Amino acid sequence: MNKILFIITGSIAATKCKEIIKSLDSEKIQISCILTNEAKKYINIRDIKKFTKNRIFTDSSEKKEKMLHINLSRNNDLIFVCPASANSIAKFANGYGDNLASNTLLASDKKILFAPAMNSQMWANKSNQKNISTIKNLGHEFIGPEIGNLKCGEFGLGRISDTKKILIKLKQNLESYNIFRNKKCLVTAGPTIEMIDPIRYISNQSSGKQGYEIASQLAINGAKVILISGPTNLDPPPNVKFIQIKSAKEMYKKVKNISNIDIGFFTAAVSDYKNKIILNTKFKKKKSLNLNLVQNIDILEKISINKNKRPKILVGFAAETGSISYAKKKLINKNCDMIIYNKVSKKNKVFGSDYNKISIITNNEIKNFKKMTKVNCAKEIIKYVYNYQLTDE
Repeated sequence: MNKILFIITGSIAATKCKEIIKSLDSEKIQISCILTNEAKKYINIRDIKKFTKNRIFTDSSEKKEKMLHINLSRNNDLIFVCPASANSIAKFANGYGDNLASNTLLASDKKILFAPAMNSQMWANKSNQKNISTIKNLGHEFIGPEIGNLKCGEFGLGRISDTKKILIKLKQNLESYNIFRNKKCLVTAGPTIEMIDPIRYISNQSSGKQGYEIASQLAINGAKVILISGPTNLDPPPNVKFIQIKSAKEMYKKVKNISNIDIGFFTAAVSDYKNKIILNTKFKKKKSLNLNLVQNIDILEKISINKNKRPKILVGFAAETGSISYAKKKLINKNCDMIIYNKVSKKNKVFGSDYNKISIITNNEIKNFKKMTKVNCAKEIIKYVYNYQLTDE
């Protein structure tokens, strides 16, 4: 049975929550509920208690149950903020946690949907729109608002969406939850470093952000994820098995030791070259230095031709300063099912950025996407892989 954590915040539209919760209950969806102190001004706990199979929580609940804000997130499949007031949106967008609802949202490792309701001028306010944009860029979604008569007596954009529309959207999101259930996924990420001497090394500017976001989204959608990463400044996502390496040789050793991979995402920027001889002592400064570089191991190619180690679906990545034709060649030469291409340019400064502009290339099509956050790129990539998997089967 699917489980939703329903967070009701302080908006007069909270009166509609009884109808929405009743509809969810009729769909056999299990509901837990958090009421903020402001929400209690508009809705009576008794009105929704009989439709919530689990408990209704308030700020005082955490006094009895420590770490409740974490447990509520972990024990539900989806979090729904309805109605989402301008205040609750601002808190989440700016990282404020001053009550059970806001703390739970900050601690969440699940998808979060917001159903906003407010005066039209409040909705259009530039600060509010900035907060909404921040939340969308984090990969969360909004249902509504709609244009209509508002509770304040005015007419405009800010009315909470109708129950039927909300129900459809929630069911769609619950259906997508666990779409990678029982799928074993491997993600390589970040740069590799190739030592020259005990201090210096050769590497590249990869931040690892795109690979880490893919690993995170896979875990959110039920996959068993192994993330093998070169050195980055990132914390690994929760619910993944994390393996840290330095060199391409180390990464390949870890990758080839893993069997029965359903889907492999090879996002790592593996150094193409390494020094033929690694010095045991630091070389001294000279006017010039000649390095004897040799070609490094091509992990993607090695795995792609290994029948016993190749994932059922193999996804390669190509960051190029040239045209998309290089990525098309890589698709064939590296025996991949698809290549994620991004052109590195002044307009698309991929390395270290939170944004990316990608194209997904298969033997049958090229799908181009607008520039968006790497979180949303990750969501689009795994959605595409999921649909590809269905057609492939």
